[in-house]
Amino acid sequence: MLTIGDKFPAFNLKAVSNTDLPDGDFERLTDQSFSGKWKLVFFWPKDFTFICPTEILAFDALADEFADRDCVVLGASTDTDFVHFAWRNSREDLAR
Repeated sequence: MLTIGDKFPAFNLKAVSNTDLPDGDFERLTDQSFSGKWKLVFFWPKDFTFICPTEILAFDALADEFADRDCVVLGASTDTDFVHFAWRNSREDLAR
């Protein structure tokens, strides 16, 4: 288990960061993405659940405050990139 001050493990993942992308076109994020910035990583259990958007939208509402502190917010779940894409497209509040 990681604690404060521990280095986050290296990663290389596909991400859905913009629902305007063509179907199947995803962004690749690695531990080297956003070099020189703090990274806040949060997890939710599954897409298409009724409570998970609450936390996601709360982080989105604070996005400018995190950016002012040179911090990017990255969220993840165990679902595939295609499920993330479908979920974001199915909800207007997540499609931003």
